[in-house]
Amino acid sequence: MKRTFYTIALLLSTAAVTRAQSPIKETREQIADVFLVGQDLMIYAVKTGDGQYLYSEKRGDQSSYQKEPVLNTGAVNALIGSNAAGDELYIYQKTGRNEEKIATYRWDGSTFQKIGEKPFPKLKNHSYNLGSYLSPDQNTLLITADLRNTKGYEDLYLSKWENGKWSKLANVGAPLNTRQAEFSPYVVNDSLYFSQKAGEQAYVYSMPLDKDSKPTGQPLKAGNSINKENAFTSAYKRKGNTEMWITRTPDGLSTVYLTEPAPVQETPAAVEEVPVAPAAPTPAPTEITLGFGFNEVFLSPEQAASLDTFLAQQPDNASLWVKGYSDSVGPDQAKSRVARQRAEFLRKYLQRYHGTRQFKVETASDVLGSEGPDFRKVEVHLHSK
Repeated sequence: MKRTFYTIALLLSTAAVTRAQSPIKETREQIADVFLVGQDLMIYAVKTGDGQYLYSEKRGDQSSYQKEPVLNTGAVNALIGSNAAGDELYIYQKTGRNEEKIATYRWDGSTFQKIGEKPFPKLKNHSYNLGSYLSPDQNTLLITADLRNTKGYEDLYLSKWENGKWSKLANVGAPLNTRQAEFSPYVVNDSLYFSQKAGEQAYVYSMPLDKDSKPTGQPLKAGNSINKENAFTSAYKRKGNTEMWITRTPDGLSTVYLTEPAPVQETPAAVEEVPVAPAAPTPAPTEITLGFGFNEVFLSPEQAASLDTFLAQQPDNASLWVKGYSDSVGPDQAKSRVARQRAEFLRKYLQRYHGTRQFKVETASDVLGSEGPDFRKVEVHLHSK
């Protein structure tokens, strides 16, 4: 049986932002991964009868689809990460029974050139979903593996590059790893995304990471815009404001999705025929409400854009009151936790991306007695002096 190697931003804006979800490829090939290099080059990992190989395709030109000879020096090849700029790719290559390595290739706009390599951890991995993620600095590695201390079919393990070698793999543990298979790890900012099997289906989840790159908190299922019911969804990635993932339906059709900000439609300015007095300046808003889906606690790119616009209109050192809410659906403990996490994760967002503004932030949380999307939210208020 051939093994498949599965792998697996914020928007500043002064206007309302919408998202355009586009299926960019539909195929019955066994696509295991997708990544966007630059603005136009798509890289796919495709499982074949004799291994797994990387293919490229210029976006919008399916006739350019081709196997990349430079990247495929092993029988199993997979893109497991990139540098921060996205022009250097980290490729896992299995060249023999016990010969595995990570090669680095640089994209110059027309070709890939190999610029380095480092070893891959030695392990007896019985996992079918051999997924990995290598951080941009190449010092943190997440691996899907089925080892002696695995909690289920496959778990996620963590290793650090220390003193010229990889540290011993550490199972990241519960609540992430379960009796189900967890695979396709990918990290963006301070969040880990991964897929988890549920019978014949799989769904994308996310978890926050601590300063040591270890998952913390509770895994949360991504929304219906990504996870389709009765489908196998994996390989989620986000590059800047662009999201990518693969959804395979029970009939064997794989669809690669790309979600990006939709183009802003500009409205021509009206011609003034009669002089009018200048309008009084619109006062800066003093509060904003951000809505969330059921059990969602992380900011979406659209929410981040709205929050950034609101914060841009506030003075430095402003005092902000952040309160998270949950509706009445679910166990009491879970509702309280979700309400608290919504406020706490927004506070962390302010610290990470607006730390220089030196906002003074106070958080609170509450569970409301009604059900529905209007009661799943975070409110941010400017404290009056």
